[in-house]
Amino acid sequence: MISLWSRFWFTPSSPVDLGVGRLFFFAGVFATYATEDFSAWGGVSDAFWLPLPLFTLLHLKPLAPDVLAVLQVVWRAALLLSAVGLFTRASMVVASLLGVYLLGLPHNFGQTYHFDAVLVIAMCILACSQAADACSIDVLLRDHPAPRRSGEYAWPIRAIWVAVSLVFFAAGLAKLRYGGLAWITSGNMSILLTRALYHVSDADPLTSAGLWIAAHHWLASAVAAAAVTTEVSFPAALISRRARMVLVPAAIAMLVAIRLLMGPTFGGFLIVNVFWVPWCALVVRAETWGIVRRRAATKPAAVDSQSAPAPQSSHSSFDSHHSITH
Repeated sequence: MISLWSRFWFTPSSPVDLGVGRLFFFAGVFATYATEDFSAWGGVSDAFWLPLPLFTLLHLKPLAPDVLAVLQVVWRAALLLSAVGLFTRASMVVASLLGVYLLGLPHNFGQTYHFDAVLVIAMCILACSQAADACSIDVLLRDHPAPRRSGEYAWPIRAIWVAVSLVFFAAGLAKLRYGGLAWITSGNMSILLTRALYHVSDADPLTSAGLWIAAHHWLASAVAAAAVTTEVSFPAALISRRARMVLVPAAIAMLVAIRLLMGPTFGGFLIVNVFWVPWCALVVRAETWGIVRRRAATKPAAVDSQSAPAPQSSHSSFDSHHSITH
């Protein structure tokens, strides 16, 4: 068991997976919150302040709107620097610390959201990792040999996997714990799909197809069963590559369906899924495909040059004719 545990966390891995994941993750977070204005929270009355345990422990409170405006500019700059890999370690630390405060601030006014906590966890994990050893400007500026495969490039990705798996598993477990099988077999999903059209979430559904699904009890129950099954079984993606190939796309499809049919925005949550992609293997396949294409393009020319008859001079032709006639 100890060997399996160590192999899961510290299997020697290429820095490419972690580096590319870092690039897309921080770029995605920047794109998601590029227009988000956190400064408005500084003007909310203290009467609505219901701090989370973390904010209470650290004695954190809303700062003045002007200060929050400056902090969010610094945070976005840190996100960009973390994505491109310039001063990466310091940038990731700043991005994670300010992310804890800015993303956590809206949760302290009586409403807890479900789509950004995993982003904070992922940023803190990356801030403690060597995610700058590939696909970064820091690597180009350093005159060092390419890093070897190491377990240091495996454990951050595995930690993010575990965080995502716990989020999905906890959601599915809560449905079964408090609703039981009735969460699937009753008209619960039909009610949720219908209620979503009444502006009850942070965003409205992008389509009214949810009403059509809600009108068919068997279809609504099938949607509910698919959601619970995906969530409860998602931890299997941690230990099985085959399960990963099924459950990760299923979870992504579920989040997209929630946005389309029910409204809640899980765009930020989708960003974390970049760490499930085997980027190093994709790079190798792309290089192999390019080599095969180049060989296929040069092969006909080589064959033609080998099969074409050698040209003969007029003297050799005359000599051959003369010897035959003689």
